[in-house]
Amino acid sequence: MANLTAYPIGTPKSGDLIIGTSVPVPGTNQKPTTKNFEIESVASLISRGFVEVTKTLTNAEYLSSKTAGIIIVPGVTGRYIQVVSAYANFVRTSGAVFMFSQDLVLSNNTSMGNLNSNNIQARIPQDLEDIDADEIAIFGLEAAKPTKGLPLRFGTSSTATITGGGTVTITVRYQLI
Repeated sequence: MANLTAYPIGTPKSGDLIIGTSVPVPGTNQKPTTKNFEIESVASLISRGFVEVTKTLTNAEYLSSKTAGIIIVPGVTGRYIQVVSAYANFVRTSGAVFMFSQDLVLSNNTSMGNLNSNNIQARIPQDLEDIDADEIAIFGLEAAKPTKGLPLRFGTSSTATITGGGTVTITVRYQLI
């Protein structure tokens, strides 16, 4: 076999193959075997159980997110939504600045008016506000007590002052537990 550095770097396609070792079930007499694996199979194994959703909020939706929150992930009866990672992409209109006087959060609380740390799964801190260019902000994950069956909402406390002009795209990777 040639030295791996002798091969050029490429961009994989779903049908491409990689070489790996298939490990037998413990307690059997079988030996590990070298096999080809499809890139798509490896990718689905890595992301097993995770779902990613992206929702673009209009400026009007962003500005109203403090009252009821915007549903990003619909609720599933009998299941909890666990946020794995999330980010917001702020794309402003010319001259506009996004500002928020309270943290932006992801929560499955029924009301944004009575948010507390128990039901906030992720947040963008208020001190990251004053977004005066197109920017991405990453939500910080937090320990939370999600409520079974409720949707995941984006918003902030109903007492917040929210300003801005443009769109906000929220991307959430999550799993149902």
